[in-house]
Amino acid sequence: MYSLREEHPLVIPQLDSKNIGANNFYNILKQISGFGLNHIAIGSSLVSPELLRQFLDIAVKDFGFSVVTYPTNSSVCYLKGTRNKTAIYWMSVLNAENPFYLKDVLIMNSSSFMHNEFEPIPTAYVFDDRGELKTSNWLSRAFPVPRDKPDVSLAVALAAQYLGMRIYIMAGGSGCKLIPPVSHLDLLAKKTNLFLIPTSGIVTKSNAETMFKHHADAIHIGNLLENAKGMKILGKMVDVSKKYPGKHFL
Repeated sequence: MYSLREEHPLVIPQLDSKNIGANNFYNILKQISGFGLNHIAIGSSLVSPELLRQFLDIAVKDFGFSVVTYPTNSSVCYLKGTRNKTAIYWMSVLNAENPFYLKDVLIMNSSSFMHNEFEPIPTAYVFDDRGELKTSNWLSRAFPVPRDKPDVSLAVALAAQYLGMRIYIMAGGSGCKLIPPVSHLDLLAKKTNLFLIPTSGIVTKSNAETMFKHHADAIHIGNLLENAKGMKILGKMVDVSKKYPGKHFL
């Protein structure tokens, strides 16, 4: 992701294997490839490792995509990856009250990553308040950062940076209606060295442009892509991303 970011901010399609059949997945990847994208995310809060394995194979072997996924359950951590093509957000949900998502899944499964060809990327996954409770924040029992408290986001982000985390995901939960709070995004871009990925609620070209104007390094686009209209919007988001400058991370 770092090398891709050197050209312009990234649009990263995030595909939910439980909502997309294998045939539909193949067609979606063909359309994504047509937009010039070569990096995707695959995963969800409730995921079938067997189906995820199939999707990884299709994305990497049939299309040559690089793929990142999530340690949403222990079985995901035992999948076999492909060198230089597969990575995992080695993430702690820093405002989770459920210790599984805060630390346990990482401790339980760290040894399996010594030989499975996934690159673990140290990642902070933090929920901000979007006014709704979705599956991911319900499972993690996350206490969301208030929208009117960007200083709290900064404190959490700096803690993540001091711990050596490289990526900071601003999450709201799949299908939420509000976009990530731009006051938080602005402050984190100004005061940290983290790779910032706002997610959830980004469903229009205008939403995407707002994120890039406020210094997002990448955006994740999820269930919008499960319909034909959403794929057209994705193409417009990719075009918008190319208007913004690249960035080098040390």
